[in-house]
Amino acid sequence: MAEDLNARIDAYIDEVWEDVVADISELVSHPSVADATAAAPDAPFGPAARQALDAALGIAERLGYEVSDDEGYVGIADIPGETAEQIATIAHVDVVPAGPGWDGDPFTMRRQDGWLVGRGVIDDKGPAVLSLYAGAYLLRRGMTPRHTFRALLGSDEEVGMTDVHHYLAGHPQPAFLFTPDAEFPVCNAEKGNFEAAFTSAPIEGGRIRSWSGAAASNAIPGLSVLELAIDASQLPAPREHAGRISVESAGEGLARITARGIGGHASLPAGTLNAIGLVVGYLGEAMEAVPDLLHADERDFVELLAVLTADTDGAAAGVASSNEAFGPLTLNAGTIRVTEQGALEQTIDIRFPDSTTPERLIEAFTALAGNHGAAFAVSRVKPPFSVSAESPAVQALLETYREVTGRAAEPFSMGGGTYARNFERAVSFGPEENSLELPDFGGPMHGPNECASEALLKQALKIYILAILKLDKLEL
Repeated sequence: MAEDLNARIDAYIDEVWEDVVADISELVSHPSVADATAAAPDAPFGPAARQALDAALGIAERLGYEVSDDEGYVGIADIPGETAEQIATIAHVDVVPAGPGWDGDPFTMRRQDGWLVGRGVIDDKGPAVLSLYAGAYLLRRGMTPRHTFRALLGSDEEVGMTDVHHYLAGHPQPAFLFTPDAEFPVCNAEKGNFEAAFTSAPIEGGRIRSWSGAAASNAIPGLSVLELAIDASQLPAPREHAGRISVESAGEGLARITARGIGGHASLPAGTLNAIGLVVGYLGEAMEAVPDLLHADERDFVELLAVLTADTDGAAAGVASSNEAFGPLTLNAGTIRVTEQGALEQTIDIRFPDSTTPERLIEAFTALAGNHGAAFAVSRVKPPFSVSAESPAVQALLETYREVTGRAAEPFSMGGGTYARNFERAVSFGPEENSLELPDFGGPMHGPNECASEALLKQALKIYILAILKLDKLEL
């Protein structure tokens, strides 16, 4: 019986796969960075996010779902069951900004050597399409599930998740939900999220004209560009990381310092190299040769940046913390800019275990800011969360993963924040594979040339179909 089911699912995946790829490509074509400042009726996160949501709902409707939406916040695709109790998935169609470093148009998906390349192919437009096709297996087989299957499509996951907050204010909690927005096998615990910014006082007579880092605070900057009001000929050649830093003229009396690091997601700093930190290191070298290179207030702030970029576990800043359940705290200095008032502003993104608290972080960072003449303000805090690994639903997902892959499977915690933390009974269950060796032409999620393996996406689709069938048999 199991062999027959596997054969039917494999045949279904082969039959629909080219449509799956085409639908991912269609979603990628929408530059759907959520922008609440561009809100319009039924488009609370701007027209680009709304267009991507409409495209996803169009896919669902074509596949046979009953579709609706929550005032543009969340798309809803239903397969009615024998009861109104829901098994649900939620994926997001918004993306982080493309950022620099792409080899082609980030919003024109390309297919190369078994890989898909484009912004959102793995986070989270590709998995969003998989979730729709997973449920559509029921429709293709003419099956009425015991529980209603609901595929939710969010539009604001990367910015604030206000989309799902709005949805839950007017809709019931599902009996169980998974989001295809993480690694397999099952993530049942997510670290807390702490976002804040350090800001200097307005600086008059300084040399820093502009400074760029990551496109979003939850991205590790792979490129940072600093422009200084000094002739480039006065600056020394870089010593450390010389191959990653260039110094050139940006016009008369202006120098441009460009650092190329290794970007990535703020929650996964292993193997990355913060480009802002590279610029800071170079400035330290340059000030040895040109002692008056920076205004005293600029120097103070650069010294603060040296602390923030010294490591990724917060040890230099005095906030390191770790435990067995959640792992270590991670710290990322993401976006940097010169404000209209002439101040320097650096954002940080922290993922923290339940062995520390937001209050401890605030105390440490407030003191650090004060030591460097800067202000410190918190913009967002989300507590850590977890669900029981012994839950029958979690065990069903683990069993499915083991059956399809033949691998051992235990639940894990992570630093990434997903929709799961907003629901009472939810986990993340996704096709990302952070240890995966990427091709030369591909990059990680949130980085340039974001890519996804077609073979792993196909495998994920099979896992999702089997998981939905298993969950549907449970008394949830």
